[in-house]
Amino acid sequence: ANGLPATSSLSKPNSASAGKPFASLFAIESQRAARDYLGGLSEPGVASVLNDGREVIGRESQGRFIPLFMTIGRLPGDSGFCAVVRDITQWKRAEEDLTQARAVAERASSQKTDFLARISHEIRTPLNAIIGFSELMVDEKFGPVANDRYRDYLRDINRSGNHVLDLVNDLLDISKIEAGQQEMDYEAVSLNDTLAETVAMMQPQANRERVIIRSSFASRLPEVVADLRSVRQIALNILSNAIRYTQAGGQVIVSTAYETSGDVVMRVRDTGIGMSQAEIEQALKPFKQINALKRGRGDGTGLGLPLTKAMVEANRARFSITSTPGEGTLVEVAFPSTRVLAE
Repeated sequence: ANGLPATSSLSKPNSASAGKPFASLFAIESQRAARDYLGGLSEPGVASVLNDGREVIGRESQGRFIPLFMTIGRLPGDSGFCAVVRDITQWKRAEEDLTQARAVAERASSQKTDFLARISHEIRTPLNAIIGFSELMVDEKFGPVANDRYRDYLRDINRSGNHVLDLVNDLLDISKIEAGQQEMDYEAVSLNDTLAETVAMMQPQANRERVIIRSSFASRLPEVVADLRSVRQIALNILSNAIRYTQAGGQVIVSTAYETSGDVVMRVRDTGIGMSQAEIEQALKPFKQINALKRGRGDGTGLGLPLTKAMVEANRARFSITSTPGEGTLVEVAFPSTRVLAE
């Protein structure tokens, strides 16, 4: 193979390179790859064309080096080989620009996460004091609060403090997930048990909103491989949203199923106001909310559904929403069979 006459776009046919070894057309670091590629085609029984080709560094007659993509084919009979080379300088430059841009974005994301972590720590410390002391005063642990209006103010302080703490936690969680820094502790998780606990936790809110919660859990449902903490948060977010957007007298149905495909699915269906497809797309964008006036209760960061979807995907599960305005919404979280601990 080394004695193959060289005819290439890298040098003119009658130039000094003609008659030299084929590998000499390339930079030193690419010469072995070129020889091995050509030598492989010389072996008996090898296809006449290897379509996968090779990336090599070519040497121009002026001495410059350029990145190339090379494909070699064997000519009919024993007449030799044909090499087709393409200049991929622009492609390599674009690839390098993309790599640098990705590195810059990853550094910025990491810096944002670190910043939010520091800020959240600074905010949590006084917030915990506000929440804790307001709870003590509302419960009148050290004596009565003489004025009912003061007691109402204390409840407002406590409620507002908890709301701010929830917002800080949501911001930090979604930032960690975006940066790939969310800590996931995978274990065997029972969706039936987790959902039952979530329903019990959300029952007081449903009672206040006069929303009926019904449960229908599949018997002998297999456990799934997931992070228990995030699965609890997923269930809590979905159920909380369903109650929030369902009018008094409406229903929320929580169910699980073991599909014939082997998937384990949790579903939360409500008879609430529902959403159009455009509103679903809006609600799934971070920091976006659907029309607060139409929904009646527009507080929050707009991170509930985006955070929930990110947590579902971090657990290697699928998240979907189907909804009809005026009829209600169905949210499904499906764990594929590869995440199911079937007997």
